Amino acid sequence: MGTYRKRGRYYTSTGYSEEFDGYSEVSPEQPEYAAYQEEAADYQPEYAAYQEEAADYQPEYYQEQYEDYGAEYQDARQTAVYDNYSPQSYRYHDYSSQQLRQPRWHADYSDRQRASAYPYPRYGRVQETQEVPQQEEGNHERAARRPEPDGEELQRRREARRHRRIREEKRRRRRKRLIIALSVRLACMLTALFIVISLFRLLFFGSPVRRKVRVEAGTELDVKDFLKKEKVKGEFVTDISKVRLDHVGEQEIVLEVKGKKRKSRLIVEDTKAPKADPVPAVIDVDGKLKAKELVDNIEDATDVKCSFKKKPDLSKKGSTSAVVILTDEGGNTAEVEADIEVIIDKEAPVIDGVAPLTGFIGEPISYKSTITVTDNCVRDMDVTVDNSKVDTKTAGTYDVFYTAVDRAGNKAEASTVITIKEKPQNYVTPEEVLEEADEVLKEITKKGMTKKEKAKAIYEWARMNIGYVNKSEKDSWTNGAHQGFTEKSGDCFVFFATAKALLTQAGIPNLDVVKSDTSHSSHYWSLIDCGDGWYHFDATPRMGGGDDFFMKTDAQILKYSKNHRNSHIFDQSLYPATPTEESTVK
Repeated sequence: MGTYRKRGRYYTSTGYSEEFDGYSEVSPEQPEYAAYQEEAADYQPEYAAYQEEAADYQPEYYQEQYEDYGAEYQDARQTAVYDNYSPQSYRYHDYSSQQLRQPRWHADYSDRQRASAYPYPRYGRVQETQEVPQQEEGNHERAARRPEPDGEELQRRREARRHRRIREEKRRRRRKRLIIALSVRLACMLTALFIVISLFRLLFFGSPVRRKVRVEAGTELDVKDFLKKEKVKGEFVTDISKVRLDHVGEQEIVLEVKGKKRKSRLIVEDTKAPKADPVPAVIDVDGKLKAKELVDNIEDATDVKCSFKKKPDLSKKGSTSAVVILTDEGGNTAEVEADIEVIIDKEAPVIDGVAPLTGFIGEPISYKSTITVTDNCVRDMDVTVDNSKVDTKTAGTYDVFYTAVDRAGNKAEASTVITIKEKPQNYVTPEEVLEEADEVLKEITKKGMTKKEKAKAIYEWARMNIGYVNKSEKDSWTNGAHQGFTEKSGDCFVFFATAKALLTQAGIPNLDVVKSDTSHSSHYWSLIDCGDGWYHFDATPRMGGGDDFFMKTDAQILKYSKNHRNSHIFDQSLYPATPTEESTVK
């Protein structure tokens, strides 16, 4: 037996068939009717909560049966009956073949509430014990008499369930799309706000100095490279002369702009590949050859490393070649192929530039400043100096010995003398003289000039700017050069010393040559090497014409000396021999 409420009235039934025997209508005039309505209203919230909990415990199969049988139950004739206010009449009855299971706590709670609220406990309890077995028995009978659904009804139910699932999926997708749309809109708003704030800071509070500046290695820095606007003025606080632009890396640069010191990051890059000229090499069998010996005139703003693409085979006599890979600090590479001649080396190296030396007591002496060593196999060779017999604390003349050994074991030796004397008064150091020479070279030389072109410019400057007077201090070549730079006058020693300072600072190898026969007069001049051998260089002008002494051979200078009272006679054993023909280097 079950009780339910519809349109403000309560109905109780004991059977599910169309015959409603046992139904009793409750008359509004009965005094129990008002109490029945009040108690039913009190139990409505509890009944709703029970329905929600029952839905969680109800399997889907029984829920579907409830919907189907519920429709049939709604079509049955219903009559308001009086069931003695039994607590069972307020319970929810499932019209399926299986009775709905209720949680134990709910049943206990409901019994206690009804027992405390119902004014006629004895009558209600007796009626409940009598009615419940009949209701359970009637439910089973109705379940047995209920016809099974046909195929169309099952199909309809399946379609109904499918449509419900589709509607739920559509609602879920609509919620998901809504959440995504709101998230995208919020992200766009935040991005727009960030952009507006960034632009505002950039326009009104941004620094006029760039945070990072990238320059190519070897270029000169300009303060405009660090400023964002051309109209803004600034100056370097960092000493730019100490900033290394010949190496790849990062450095911090400080500038003063608008009265404030601001920092920028200088990034030196090298994006240009190096260049070099191949150099043919001659090597002894099984000799050791380095990759850098096969290239020359390397052009790059940063340091370049040389390596073999494939190590050449030097175990047999004959001709071969090798490819040298040039790699700069920026990772740029270039390949140069050079020829190699493998021989059996029996030729000793040649030591050039050996000439008499002069030094002062207590002063350091450079023994190798004019020494060069050449070999048929090794391009750059070192020379060993034996100065064990030289006493730099005592005035006098001492012997100096030079030794060079190539990779094949061939040995060359040479010797000279050095004169140690007292330092003259008002002595001018070489550093001071070379600084004076730099000022002159800035005026007479240009970038890209060859050694021979620089030597010619020095030769002409000395002849045009120094006047000849028969007076000079010959104790120190630095004092003589200082006289030539400051007084612009002097004898042959001043011409020689001034040219020596200019040649040395220009990077042109030079040797001091002294006239050997001083019975008539003394004379000084130089030997220079511009790349194709040693040649005589004498900037001192002479009377009578024919005094052009720029890069002359031994034969040419001795011929002039013979016709002018041995003006240029010298001990040829102390100096390297010149080529027999005139210089052809550019």
